[in-house]
Order: sequence, then C-alpha cells, then structure tokens
Amino acid sequence: MKPEKPLSAELIAPCGMNCAICSRYLSFLNGLKRSQCSGCRPGHVNCTYLFAKCSGVNHQSVKEAVFCFECDQYPCAQIKRMDKRYQKSYGMSVVENLEWIKEKGMESFLENQDRKYRCPGCGGMISIHNRKCFSCDTVTRLADPLS
Repeated sequence: MKPEKPLSAELIAPCGMNCAICSRYLSFLNGLKRSQCSGCRPGHVNCTYLFAKCSGVNHQSVKEAVFCFECDQYPCAQIKRMDKRYQKSYGMSVVENLEWIKEKGMESFLENQDRKYRCPGCGGMISIHNRKCFSCDTVTRLADPLS
C-alpha cells in the first residue's frame, strides 16, 4: 500500500523525537479532539518533553542549533532522563535517534523511521506510544529498533 505521505524532517524535534509517531501529533493529524499538537517545529514551540528546563538548544539564546547534539551541554540530564523513559516504556532511544542523524544524516534517518513505523495495512503511521495506526485503528508490532 502506498504511504499516506512521506515523513518530513520538520517533524523531527531537536531532542530526536519523531513527532510523526507521537500519539499527540497523530491525534491532531487525524482530527481527534484530545490533542492540539502539530509537532514541536511546525508549532514553533520548544521540545514538548524538555519544556522550559532546557538551557541549551531549545533556549531562546541559542538560535543556530537545530538538534540537541549540537549543544555544548549534550547529552544533558533532561535528554538522559527522557531517553531512559522512552527506552523503558517504548523501546526507543532519542539519543540513538540523534546519533543516527548526526552520523548518517536526516534522509537515512527518515527512511529508517518510515520503514519502522509505517502501517503495513494502510500506509498510515504507527504510534510509538501505543503501537496503534491512527488511520486504520490497527495495533501492530513494530520492526526492530533502528534496524
């Protein structure tokens, strides 16, 4: 089945989170009322998970950095805490995501994410949070992490 739409680099947050696979973003994209999240970059907001705790890349004084790995504080306590939580709860590492982008580039990262999180049934995106495709309501098992 043809993908609904290709993944966008704009949906990769500074912290390495792929907003396209976030339940809040997928709820927004599919018109569910419980979320108004259009993604960190499209919504022109700081990283949702790091909030105002970031004094580095998400801080207003650091305009030129695109990703947390460009910050002299990387990996900071906030990234480490988020990474630990995501590894434990969802089997995904934002630090590994950032390292992939840094070492192999955005195009390679987006291709990997598309292979891993694309619903085999309808071509929608599968949420990292509940393994659900918000387009067809199928709950699926994800491919191996960062394979």
